[in-house]
Amino acid sequence: MRSERRRPEPPGYVERQAKLRFRDWRFRIRDILAALAAIEDYTDGMTYEFFVTDARTRDAVIRNLMTMGESVRWVPDTILDAHPAVPWRLLRGVRNVVVHEYFGIDTAILWETVRGDLPPLVEKLEQMLRS
Repeated sequence: MRSERRRPEPPGYVERQAKLRFRDWRFRIRDILAALAAIEDYTDGMTYEFFVTDARTRDAVIRNLMTMGESVRWVPDTILDAHPAVPWRLLRGVRNVVVHEYFGIDTAILWETVRGDLPPLVEKLEQMLRS
């Protein structure tokens, strides 16, 4: 049986991870809000027909969905549990879909997410920051 060997971590890795891990959760919520604002900005005034033909915008939206899902990972469970109105699990799930099923993403579902599911999150997240 072959023994598993870990590669040595690059210089500064542990310190960078510690900074990321212990960054205040409010920064993560602001990261999600920034991603939501970017998606809104990229798709403002756009029709579904144009969205389907605009690969750059779709890629930008997907990247921001990834950012949102990854940011959720760093919000403590106590905070997630205290704000059940935000679909945390869904945000993580969307991130996993766009990362692992990139070429299988249904553009119609992506558009429905952008137009219908994301906008209500803004107020919920802003309310979290105010509380």
